[in-house]
Amino acid sequence: MRRDAALWAAILAGPLVWFISMQANFALAPWACALQWTPALFGVSFVSLAITAGSGLLAWSEWQKLGRELPGESGGAVARGRAMALGGMILSAASFLVILAQTIPHVILGACE
Repeated sequence: MRRDAALWAAILAGPLVWFISMQANFALAPWACALQWTPALFGVSFVSLAITAGSGLLAWSEWQKLGRELPGESGGAVARGRAMALGGMILSAASFLVILAQTIPHVILGACE
């Protein structure tokens, strides 16, 4: 039961954190523009990247506990767990890259651009 919760958290955390960070940046953008203060936007990105990296590490550690093999065609709880762990690593990595790509404009452009 605990392993299932960790695997589901590893799968869902990356996309969920990406969505929340995108919405937080949209909500903070007018405020950051009015005050010409972008550290809030960087803070949202930094926290989002850290949580997403943590979910990827969680998926990786669960994959190691399950035998560090690809899921294969066999059924059962171990193969399902391996597939979920691998999916969690892939989704976390993709979400990390998307959040990082959304941070690039904050670095290059000003708060109001």
